[in-house]
Amino acid sequence: MKKTIILTALLGALVLVSYGQSVTLYNTNIVDVEKGKIIPGMTVSVKDGIITKVAKAKKKIKRNQTDYMGAYLMPGLIDSHTHWGNFTITPEYMRDMADSYIADGVTTVRDAGGDVRIVKRYEAKLDSGNIVGPSVYTSSFWAGPKYYGGGTRQDTRGFETVNAPWSQEITDSTSVEHLEKIIIEAKEYGCTGLKLYNDISYDMLKKIVPLCHKHGVKPWGHFAIFPATAMDVVKAGVETVSHTYLIDGMEGFTSEFKAKRFSQAEIERRDSIFGEMARRGTILDATIKICMTNNMEFAARYTNEAYRAGVKIAAGTDWVHTEGDRMKSAFLDELDLLVDSCDMSIPDVLRAATTVGAEIIGQAGRLGVIRKGAEADLLVLKSNPLESLKALRQRIALYLDGKEVK
Repeated sequence: MKKTIILTALLGALVLVSYGQSVTLYNTNIVDVEKGKIIPGMTVSVKDGIITKVAKAKKKIKRNQTDYMGAYLMPGLIDSHTHWGNFTITPEYMRDMADSYIADGVTTVRDAGGDVRIVKRYEAKLDSGNIVGPSVYTSSFWAGPKYYGGGTRQDTRGFETVNAPWSQEITDSTSVEHLEKIIIEAKEYGCTGLKLYNDISYDMLKKIVPLCHKHGVKPWGHFAIFPATAMDVVKAGVETVSHTYLIDGMEGFTSEFKAKRFSQAEIERRDSIFGEMARRGTILDATIKICMTNNMEFAARYTNEAYRAGVKIAAGTDWVHTEGDRMKSAFLDELDLLVDSCDMSIPDVLRAATTVGAEIIGQAGRLGVIRKGAEADLLVLKSNPLESLKALRQRIALYLDGKEVK
């Protein structure tokens, strides 16, 4: 749910410029990311942060209309894998992250595991106008005792109980009644989904996923959740799986496995998993940037295998880099790698960064598209992004919740 952001003038900071409650973007070329085509000469009307009309531009421009003749209008971008509650601990990092994501055109992010209390502090700054940044959809992080070791207190310091709505340790003996209770607690705390991370069995996944569906919470997880294998995770119904390289499970980290990684038997094993994902509509959050940075170039080939099998690919970074002492988004680098290293088409990469990301967080048709009823997170570009992703780095304007960011 979008937050209402009030304009506050801050020296050296991004601000939102509101032209009353409505704005009209006149005579622009809409980038239809769903169909991969341009719709020329269109006008988009926005009221209270929602697109109210998309129509053919009339010959004469009216008052309160901004003429974008020759420009290209597309939805704001979605980073499907961040850890916002980890990287925004200090006010300085919080502002750096918000500014750099907006600079990349990212208007929405999924937090795939972090301290939701920190995200709530960030959202309070959004509400007050102290920061301009993307909306965050959070998760409740679940793992078994082999991951937590000494317990969840490492993630819940200061909370009244060891486990918290955003961090839960579970075991194979955890009852269905308790699972349902903590799923409800996560939802009530504002979590969009569960991040099923490590040391969770296939049998436990088969209990968790239906409870998620029952209560409107998205089941997300790692590609392998050890001991649950990649195929276990897919067959259990986890909707979005993260990190292509984890398809190999624990064996993939051994030196012995490298020699057989691209053997016929391994290719067929991966093909079977990717085929199951395509049939079920399971989304792959590939996180290529972090793989390439950590000498796991094979993950790019795996991602291409998934793509050719018909698996929907999402764009997620799981990564920030530093420039001096500032934190920076790597999202546009991620998109470039999906094209250059994974051999995805530009239209499919744009979908990975918009419509697929919206589907992951349960906002299909409301985010990542330009249509009546959608949220007005919009990028105005100098050139056609369907022809080159360089267009994303040549922005004319950005609208967040229907307000122009300056």
